[in-house]
Amino acid sequence: MPDAYVIQVSGRTAGIVTRDSQSHGFNFFSAAPRFNAMEGQRFSDPLAAERAARRLAEHGSLPRRCEKPYPRRAAGEGRLS
Repeated sequence: MPDAYVIQVSGRTAGIVTRDSQSHGFNFFSAAPRFNAMEGQRFSDPLAAERAARRLAEHGSLPRRCEKPYPRRAAGEGRLS
């Protein structure tokens, strides 16, 4: 599976998503000012990023349930003792 995908909306490049090997998600990088609101957001897969970009282009806002960044854990945190 590729590590990066181009996200297009209406034939124009909105940005790219790249695989984050630590979180197993995809980080969005804007390629046009119209999509700057998505810059740095993480998505479970490229299709989720494309849906959010389409919503932003059509409605001028991100989806209400836009996927949030995965929380970062400190070393050893979250493990059962």
